Amino acid sequence: MIDTDKYEGHTPAPWVVIDGELYHRDNNEDFHLTLHDKAVAQLIADAPLLLAEVKRLREENETLRKMDWEYECLWTWLAENTNLLNTIEPLMEEWKKEYDEE
Repeated sequence: MIDTDKYEGHTPAPWVVIDGELYHRDNNEDFHLTLHDKAVAQLIADAPLLLAEVKRLREENETLRKMDWEYECLWTWLAENTNLLNTIEPLMEEWKKEYDEE
């Protein structure tokens, strides 16, 4: 897994590629880098955006993992501690049919 912490303090977006040359202006100072490969220049320009997306997806995955774990815990608890599971399952199936029809 990529350690995104090592990128803290990077020069943020936006970077612009014009004819294979990479530009960024920060605090009225121009950064300029000439590259012969336009695709490499574009990848470098998009790096801050890609990093932000990686961080967003990691947060989303963590949220989904927690939700899945909580869901499993709930059904385990119901199965072990009550007979409500037999009452709830038919209701869930009915709800699922109604949802699928929409």
